[in-house]
Amino acid sequence: MIDRDADLMRGIRQKDKKSFEQLYKLYYKKNYLLAYKYLRNQEQAEEIAHDVFLKLWNNGDEILIKQSLGAYLSRSIINGSLNLIKKQQRFDAHIENYQYSIDEVEEFSDEAQLLEDKLERLEQAIETLPPQCRKVLMMSKFENCKQQEIADALNISIKTVKNHLTLGYEKIRVMMKKDFSLLIAIALFQLLGIGLMFHGIVLLTKWY
Repeated sequence: MIDRDADLMRGIRQKDKKSFEQLYKLYYKKNYLLAYKYLRNQEQAEEIAHDVFLKLWNNGDEILIKQSLGAYLSRSIINGSLNLIKKQQRFDAHIENYQYSIDEVEEFSDEAQLLEDKLERLEQAIETLPPQCRKVLMMSKFENCKQQEIADALNISIKTVKNHLTLGYEKIRVMMKKDFSLLIAIALFQLLGIGLMFHGIVLLTKWY
């Protein structure tokens, strides 16, 4: 991995777009999730992550990376997130919960990877649903459509919408009942309203 990262950085310093694209695919999602852990805002997390990679591309010749490339990116994400919180005058409210030692950067990265894996597996479970059932579920949870709006858009009854939602959740529970950690992901998905974040991750997964 160290040799791979060194080759990628060498390519970036030479303005090789393929090297940058490969690095982006390898590290973007993990760093997006790390930014989201601090900011709890999809657009802000995306902005921080994009800025870090853009800086790496534009200033590759000037950047001195003393640790691993993954640790450097994580450190940049954390610093950028905390600076944004401070600018928004929410630093005092967040600092008590999010002021961790910089030595714990790798731990944050591991947690982000675990969350990413859970959500990707949840996406796979959703993909196994029947097309109409999946469409109803996506419209309800990821597009924030009301049941009547879904019924009108798909030309079905509200009762059918409710049946699809019930069937969808039940099938997901059955498919995941052997994996307790994924049940936690479902609980987050249903109870904590992380639809926007999950939708973003689904899109990123498909793009990259």
